[in-house]
Amino acid sequence: YRYDLNDNPTGRTNPRQYASTQAFDALDRLVSHADALDGVTQLTYDAQDNLTQVSDPRGVTTRYVYDGLGNLIQRISPDSGATHFEYDAAGNVIRQTDARGVVVEFSYDALNRLSERRYPATPAFDVRYQYDGSADGNHGIGRLTAIEDGSGRLAYRYDARGNLVQQARSLSVNGQVLEESLSFQYDAADRLVGIGYPSGYTLGYPRNAGGQVSSVTLGVGSQAPLVLASDIAYLPFGPLQRLSWANGISLAREYDQDYQLVRQRVGPWQSDYRHDANGNITQLAHSLWGTLDYQYDPLDRLTTERSSQAERRYGYDAVGNRTEKSATRLADGESLQDSYRYASDSNRLTVLNGHTVTSDAAGNLLQDRASRLLGYDAQGRLANVRIDGQEVAQYRYNAHGQRIAKLTAQGFTTYLYGPDGQLLGEAAYDRNGQPRREQYYLWLDRLPLVTLSTAYDDQGHPGNPRVLYLHSDHLDTPRLASDDDQRLAWQWQSDAFGNGQPSSPDNTVVNLRFPGQYYDAESGLHYNYFRDYDPQTGRYVESDPIGLNGGLNTYAYAGSNPVGLVDPNGLSPTAGAGAAGGFFVAGPPGAVVGGLIGLGVGAWGANAAWDAYHENANEDGGASADSSPGSAADKARERKEYSRICKTPIPPTGDQCKDAKANLDRLQQCLALRENFSKKWFNDNEAGHITEINNTRKAIENLKDFLRRVCGEQCN
Repeated sequence: YRYDLNDNPTGRTNPRQYASTQAFDALDRLVSHADALDGVTQLTYDAQDNLTQVSDPRGVTTRYVYDGLGNLIQRISPDSGATHFEYDAAGNVIRQTDARGVVVEFSYDALNRLSERRYPATPAFDVRYQYDGSADGNHGIGRLTAIEDGSGRLAYRYDARGNLVQQARSLSVNGQVLEESLSFQYDAADRLVGIGYPSGYTLGYPRNAGGQVSSVTLGVGSQAPLVLASDIAYLPFGPLQRLSWANGISLAREYDQDYQLVRQRVGPWQSDYRHDANGNITQLAHSLWGTLDYQYDPLDRLTTERSSQAERRYGYDAVGNRTEKSATRLADGESLQDSYRYASDSNRLTVLNGHTVTSDAAGNLLQDRASRLLGYDAQGRLANVRIDGQEVAQYRYNAHGQRIAKLTAQGFTTYLYGPDGQLLGEAAYDRNGQPRREQYYLWLDRLPLVTLSTAYDDQGHPGNPRVLYLHSDHLDTPRLASDDDQRLAWQWQSDAFGNGQPSSPDNTVVNLRFPGQYYDAESGLHYNYFRDYDPQTGRYVESDPIGLNGGLNTYAYAGSNPVGLVDPNGLSPTAGAGAAGGFFVAGPPGAVVGGLIGLGVGAWGANAAWDAYHENANEDGGASADSSPGSAADKARERKEYSRICKTPIPPTGDQCKDAKANLDRLQQCLALRENFSKKWFNDNEAGHITEINNTRKAIENLKDFLRRVCGEQCN
């Protein structure tokens, strides 16, 4: 790292010896960034230090306009068009108009909590938020207790300690109202130990003395629980080391000193990983599928993947738009080429393999090939797909942005999510509303462990549930599924960007793909929470709803490095599970603006980078306690400070007691900063921050317990 006399970071050389540089003006504001390929991003500010312009290495420019109080009133994005914002006296966004002319209005209660979201032209999308519900013993004071929208109602119940104990859903689809609920159980330390699913299933998470999940059990009615996974063990400070599934197959993971995954054994199948100095995976040797070699450009974007049968090459422009792709069969040299062209003033795809690609005013892809047409609702979400002129699917979403229903000619499928947005189950019905199949997904944190599926006969009677054990790769992407007899019932081998169809001897269906993704056979797309991903092009079909905060290219998937990065919410890339502690990521490749914040640059007008809607109306329905003019920059600065402490692990020294004490100090600082931030900006009423605070407290207690047991030290 290099710094100027004011301690601004002016340069960095990464472990692969590629250098990037930054320049600052006399007020210590970042004004330019040059990446390792000499691509320059330029930033401009007004007299109040608000970011007014970002020009990427292609010269594509995003502009921001503010009122006299520093509120963002217009964002002019080449990708998503012009968005206008209006505010009340407290600085809350009360009206938003997107580039399509769609108007959204917002109302707030006396505590500046979002109470309504209205779509004047399409009231079916209106949302109402309710707080402080205390009926029937609900400890909901100060908390979100219900949401009503066009899809139905979500209700939340809390215990006296503020833990969510029930999520009840009333869902209206095709004229039917479906009722289902989830329940949650906790131990004395407020750690989750059980989830009650619909259909009478109970998932248990027994924990060891350190508070870590030691096994996963499944209860059905009054029967004795079935142990789905046991012997779960972890390395110090987090990474999963081993577990055993109920069918006798075991998982074992080996890491290097940087906690990069170097070997994974799943029963008789083994994967070995090699990494470069930046943590990029350069080789994956799989005992079932052979060896894959990977190469990357100076910006860590994947350029080559090679197996014993074929080689794929990818080319990119200065901001990560894929410009070419070739697939060559090594046996005879036969090659297939894909070509891509983009608008000169945006990152919108305009031509794919000679076919004209069209988008709407907000940057949503409408047609990228002769046979496929995409349509969007007032929320900017994919609403329908037409193939060869015929509608093949419609989609419905709830207030959280979760897709809750898919409707096809055969019937409809509903989807169930946990409070953190994780997909927990799906249920398929025929056109008459009779159940045909239900499937639940059982998880260990972000690792999918098991699917539990039940088929129904023509009279609506359920058959015997079928248990399949899921085996994932270094990204926590399911690649194999085995049955009770350890036979492979399903496997998914794909290229790096997710192209490839699963195989199964008995037509077993598992639709999970990369973390946070669900495969839609009707469209060929992967639903990815807030967006939809197209593996054929390696990009999303919608522009990023958080704008440049997810990277300069608002369409690219995982920074064009899908071997090492994931994007569970369809918003911003993050390192995959197997890169814990080892992946050299200071903002995803190409995410210059977001990455610069991680380099210690001051709050460069985060109110411009974050869509004002997402600042004031977060996923849980909460709102900032202080939305006064000028507060956005303070909020961003404080968020950056606690993130720097909380997300920067102490490098291991080899002395586990010394490392534990250092990390304990770090986590205690982190907790204090998180608590102050939550109280100041959210009145301790934002579910995501409360969850992180509780997780940090638990991590602190685990470290204290470790120091007492292993190191013989007493901790305050």
